[in-house]
Amino acid sequence: MNNKVFFNNKICDAEDAKVSVFDRGYLFSDGVYELIPYFKKKPFLQDEHYHRLKQSLEMIGLKNPFEKEVWLEKIEKLIDLCEFDNFSLYIQVTRGVPKKLDDGVLREHAATKKYNPSVCMFCSQIQDLSKNSPKLKNAITMEDKRWLQCDVKSISLLFNAYAKTLANEKNAYEAILIRNGVVTEGCSSNVFIVKDEIIKTAPKSNLILPGVTRSFVINELIKKNKYLIQVDNYSEEDLLNADEVFITNSTQAILPIKKINNKIINNGGTGDITNKLYKNFLEFLE
Repeated sequence: MNNKVFFNNKICDAEDAKVSVFDRGYLFSDGVYELIPYFKKKPFLQDEHYHRLKQSLEMIGLKNPFEKEVWLEKIEKLIDLCEFDNFSLYIQVTRGVPKKLDDGVLREHAATKKYNPSVCMFCSQIQDLSKNSPKLKNAITMEDKRWLQCDVKSISLLFNAYAKTLANEKNAYEAILIRNGVVTEGCSSNVFIVKDEIIKTAPKSNLILPGVTRSFVINELIKKNKYLIQVDNYSEEDLLNADEVFITNSTQAILPIKKINNKIINNGGTGDITNKLYKNFLEFLE
């Protein structure tokens, strides 16, 4: 398999991709990322993902390295070399490496110097959703111990990775995070519940990432079906007593949750509303 990586205006084999140890992304997680799914080689909601990347860069005071047209040109060059039909495009931008390393100060918290930003992109294969029914998943709950700027798509994912690893060890796909008794989101997903045919999900705030698929499900699929939705805070008790629970993310769209901790949801099956939304999602991709 001939995987390619775009790094600072050059495309190389994955085995040859290297980053400086003095990159602020490596030293301080000083950067942001974005992930764009491609289904049958077509990008899904590319403009919305680009807008979120641009917004994340602005929120950490990092200049966008390219205009949108240039981004699209560079993405296209990499995508042309991708061997997959269904894949995710990972984009990462860090503040980069100091332009001068001769002052004896190789690491400092404050970004006081002039830097060459680092831009990295690569593709990872994902499943063809059109060939699959919605996959039932297990989840656990954990206290949300992340920082208070979760609406930035930061590359600092230490707690997310830790919680996701704990979930995996407990035979669960996702860790659903709880802050002060209120459900925020999953480590890599947004969370929806259904109770008495009313859908609920957490509102946009600094405590959750504004998921692109989340917005699509709310503004397109739920609206199309005229389902009732409440975008408001809800408790862990509401989560565990829901009729249906599903999560959304960019690469797997909509995933029904069959068990949370030791609590079985919807008798371990996919709920009617979740199933309908998933089918609508596949129809949109056709």
